[in-house]
Amino acid sequence: MAFSTPKGISSGSEDLRRQSPRIHFEPLMRYLKVILVGTCGLGLLWMLMVWLLAPEEFTNNYLPQILQNSLRENNVEKVTEKKKANAPTTLLSKKLTGSTGITVESPEDKTSSGLDTDLAESIESSRKTPNRIEERNSSFEKAVSGSFEQLQTPLGMWKAEPVGNPFPPVLINDKHAKTGKHCLQLTGGEKSAVILEVAGNSTMPEQLTFWAERWTSRAPFTFRIKADSGKGWQEIYNGDKKIRVGRSFLTHVKVPLSTGVKRLQFSCTSPQNTGIIIDDLRIAHSLPAKIRNEPNAKSTKPQGPPLDLEDRATLGRILANAIDEREMKASTVKGKKKLMQNGKPFTGWAKRMRGNSREVEELGQYRDGLKNGPWAKWFLGKRFRELGLYRQGQRHGLHVTWYGSGKKKDAINFEQDLEHGPITTWYGSGKKWKEGHHKHGERDGEWVTYDGRGKERKRQTYEIGNQLD
Repeated sequence: MAFSTPKGISSGSEDLRRQSPRIHFEPLMRYLKVILVGTCGLGLLWMLMVWLLAPEEFTNNYLPQILQNSLRENNVEKVTEKKKANAPTTLLSKKLTGSTGITVESPEDKTSSGLDTDLAESIESSRKTPNRIEERNSSFEKAVSGSFEQLQTPLGMWKAEPVGNPFPPVLINDKHAKTGKHCLQLTGGEKSAVILEVAGNSTMPEQLTFWAERWTSRAPFTFRIKADSGKGWQEIYNGDKKIRVGRSFLTHVKVPLSTGVKRLQFSCTSPQNTGIIIDDLRIAHSLPAKIRNEPNAKSTKPQGPPLDLEDRATLGRILANAIDEREMKASTVKGKKKLMQNGKPFTGWAKRMRGNSREVEELGQYRDGLKNGPWAKWFLGKRFRELGLYRQGQRHGLHVTWYGSGKKKDAINFEQDLEHGPITTWYGSGKKWKEGHHKHGERDGEWVTYDGRGKERKRQTYEIGNQLD
């Protein structure tokens, strides 16, 4: 059946092409193609930048699988270079990346038990203080908690000075301590004071050391120490601005004593029932020695981990014998992580794996439930995130951290969890950012700051936290 063409509409192909609206979309299609090509180019550029600059956790989650595989291959091919530039080597005489200063020992021809023995010996040797003639100490552990008028300790007899305050001027505090469970507290008020009648007669110069914590941030606050060598009281220490507020006894006080000191007086003024707490007080003979950890002196590098955790064979042996932390019970005691196994403090290597994978996240050694020895963290079991030393649950020695890209982030020395010694930090680009020196947690000496291009931007001088210029 044939249909007739309606009037006014041509049946020719040329007329149909003229009436088609497609010709009007051709400029728009050209614009869309340009936008699509530009977007693809920007996307590829963005992925390249992420691959080169972003942390590895980000890249592994968002980059295409082909780029992830390429990254893994590059890591395998360049492992030798990474050992030299960003991680510990397998030679005792080499250092962990230039200025990190963590020395390591070759694991070759050693069994797993031998490695643990060497580690224990190195930790014990690092604890020994050479050439110490005599040391008397008082950690107040055997004292009964509460106020006292007289207290006998190995250092001598402590005598509280009577005052008119409603609170006892001095007491044994059983709630806080640097080590153990007890410490000495001067409760403040108008003045709280205690006198130590030093036991024995010394014919050599000595040094008084202790850890202290200011127990209030309110004013007024004073803390003084006086000494009596038979010629009357003389002030030997002013801690008004030196004793720090904060947990874990942040201030390590060192006071030189002249020959023949018979009595020491500790006094504190503060709002009532606050004051200062003191622990691990010692008096030891001073011996001539080179100045260490001073800004202009050559620093003695802390002892580094005796194991090369970058070596896959060594790492594999340790991981095989390490206990997974998830199989033990962890708790926090006085700010320190404590690990228990079958109701007893854990001693040995502990690991933490990434989920159910075979990639290690953390590995370190415990002693009596506390971190003690080398400790390392990784990015996805490949590159180091952190490497350092612990002693009795505290950072003690050099700690180095890295960016996800594999470049060093900072190298900081610690002493009993306080920054103490040289410090260097870097930008993510690898350029040096800051370098300076800490003394018992405070900036001390010359500090230099650099811009992103490596040029010096600022130079400042500090004295125990106080800026001098």
